[in-house]
Amino acid sequence: MRPAAAPPAAGARTSESPAGIASTRRPRSFPAAVACALRGLRFATRRQPNLRAHIAIAGLVLLAGAAAGLTAVELALLAAAGGLVLSAELLNTSIELVTDLVCPTEDPRAAAVKDVSAGAVLAVSGAAAALALFILLGHVSPGGSAAGRAAAALGVACLAAAVMAARRRAAGG
Repeated sequence: MRPAAAPPAAGARTSESPAGIASTRRPRSFPAAVACALRGLRFATRRQPNLRAHIAIAGLVLLAGAAAGLTAVELALLAAAGGLVLSAELLNTSIELVTDLVCPTEDPRAAAVKDVSAGAVLAVSGAAAALALFILLGHVSPGGSAAGRAAAALGVACLAAAVMAARRRAAGG
């Protein structure tokens, strides 16, 4: 009886030879990793219309913010929020691709995985929109009262959604 092989070192990539034997190879160089990431971005932007829409919206928000004279910090917050939305959309794309690979036939569980992943994008997009709204309201109503009312309304809406979801769950729906 042969002892079990030690797992590959952290960060090492494994691949299978034609004989089905796992081999360990050195991690890619940083430039090679960046090239892979760029290839992934190109793949996703060519095949995902929602990602293209999010990129366009992020660009328009930043251009409008710059034209409106937002501060550097406000523009940085908008850029970070846009980056989070784009990252969520890329992760959603990855999850959908893996789900299709693992479960090529229609399955309600696979559909649920995709729906939850899309829901994450929706949640991040809503948070980014709220951030943009608060920044905008801060410029329209410098006293902050409009932004405070908008934040309170958003908080009430979130709580109402949570209560409705809990009631549906308790009702078995």
